[in-house]
Amino acid sequence: MNDRTVCVPTGPRFGVIGSPVQHSLSPVLHRTAYEVLGLDGPTYDRFEVFAGQLAGFLADGPGRELSGVSVTMPGKPEAFALAAETDVTSRALGISNTLIRREDGTWRAENHDVYGIVAALRDHGARAPRTGAVLGSGATAMSAVASLLELGVREILLSARSPHKLAPLEALAATEKVLVHHVPWSSSQLLLNAEVVISALAVEGAHAVAEEWEGRSSLTAPTLFLDVLYDPWPAPLAAVITGLGGEAVDGLEMLAHQADQQVRSMLGVPAAPVSAMLVAARSELAGRGTATSGA
Repeated sequence: MNDRTVCVPTGPRFGVIGSPVQHSLSPVLHRTAYEVLGLDGPTYDRFEVFAGQLAGFLADGPGRELSGVSVTMPGKPEAFALAAETDVTSRALGISNTLIRREDGTWRAENHDVYGIVAALRDHGARAPRTGAVLGSGATAMSAVASLLELGVREILLSARSPHKLAPLEALAATEKVLVHHVPWSSSQLLLNAEVVISALAVEGAHAVAEEWEGRSSLTAPTLFLDVLYDPWPAPLAAVITGLGGEAVDGLEMLAHQADQQVRSMLGVPAAPVSAMLVAARSELAGRGTATSGA
């Protein structure tokens, strides 16, 4: 113990769930927080939980012994749906990345993905951009749109391989009366005209888009580009941006900030040591060779 020790109940068990989950750096982030805060009671582990299995895992599986859970895909919609209580961000998006067990045994769902993206962008100077863009669709892209709205953008460009999947993102933007432009997938490089661009693509899609962009004769780097990928770095699209002289932020910074909020919620501490958590996660990544994202 040290003079930074925070008094919390000993022995609470936490974990990250999803599929695949073996790559998750959440254990490194959370365990580092426990160590720096001087907490030797909490534990944090990985659990493989497939789509449709979250409720059973929490009720009858290993999850019945957990006090809190970090949720990565594909469980984020399920986490929101099963919760007895939800925070404002979860209700706005219909997805949650955090579950906290309440005293009566039911769950409170929270979404800290949006906070993580906003904090990472602000660390790199984003304050009040007028235009933003999101590449991709799905839960992460939804959080990306919410993040741009929180930053105060008035115009958003959206592009996805399956355009119909952008409908929920457009509906979210409409709640803030933000102007939305659909950019054809074949012209996705036009997103780079925005001030802040967020790529929510998995590595396979990112490689294909990077090849397309590299084949263009002229590209303009945005003021700031956040890529949810982080292993290895630079990710395919981030490499294109930095090659143009632009600034790229990796998804690990987003992940560390979201873990900060999870540690606060799970343990009731005022703050987590984000810098130390990020250093530990980058050290863990040394030698890995498969691009990843998420919790």
